[in-house]
Amino acid sequence: MRDIMLRAAGADDGPAIAAVQQTAWRATYGDLNPAMVDGLDPARTADNWARAAADPARRLRLAERDAKVVGYALSGPAESEPPGVGELDAVYLLPAAHGLGAGRLLVEDALTSLAGLGCDECVAWVVAANTRARGFYEHVGFRPDGGRGIWRGLNTVRYRASTTGARTKRVSA
Repeated sequence: MRDIMLRAAGADDGPAIAAVQQTAWRATYGDLNPAMVDGLDPARTADNWARAAADPARRLRLAERDAKVVGYALSGPAESEPPGVGELDAVYLLPAAHGLGAGRLLVEDALTSLAGLGCDECVAWVVAANTRARGFYEHVGFRPDGGRGIWRGLNTVRYRASTTGARTKRVSA
């Protein structure tokens, strides 16, 4: 996958994750909700990611290329779903990392982790107007399930995937 390595995020990674988030959000949502992107406070965002890295209920993984963070994924048990359903809360990459396989690796890692927690399914909420992300999720096996919502003023659709295939994969912590 073109020299992409995954690793667990630590509290020290907060600034790097925040930088990826800001760049990815600007590219993804800059035209859809500029105020949301402009409202990101890098220091506060870095602190939030540092706390997320320490949360034992969540899995925060980083994708690196040439020892530089190029993407991240956050997953864990879904809060608004029945037991046995996990959630892929976020997957974001630097635009330069699109097409390198980092997103696929991050999703496979999350699904494997969720399967290990006893989750048979995984949901992911995607901004409806984000056709690139929707195509990506469909490419990696997610399907829209009819769920609709609003996130930060943007319409969202819920996608769902089985983690069954992920049970046979082994991904290191």
